[in-house]
Amino acid sequence: MAEGPLEIEDLPGVGPSTADKLREAGYLSVESIATASPAELSEVSEISESTAKKIIKAAREIADVGGFKTGRDIFEARKDVKKLSFRVPELDTLLGGGMETQAITEMYGEFGSGKSQ
Repeated sequence: MAEGPLEIEDLPGVGPSTADKLREAGYLSVESIATASPAELSEVSEISESTAKKIIKAAREIADVGGFKTGRDIFEARKDVKKLSFRVPELDTLLGGGMETQAITEMYGEFGSGKSQ
């Protein structure tokens, strides 16, 4: 893989005029092309859907988007998750032992209910 950010022209099947059309339509990066549908790409760049599929496939391989994780990978990652106690037994119980690390926890409630304690 090349060093630095890749240009749209680095994708196979994308020449200067196609790249210009893609940029005009808002596809400014390899990642944005990787997440597009073949129909969208075909329409804005005036290429066939089969060519668009090939370009999108190459962009997905280069950009490494759309990958899947196995259950085992997720299980291994979850082993590193810890619980932070609030030191309030009732709250810790409600949260299954405390607030998880590596996660976003949002607290909300009525005005004056003690959220900022």
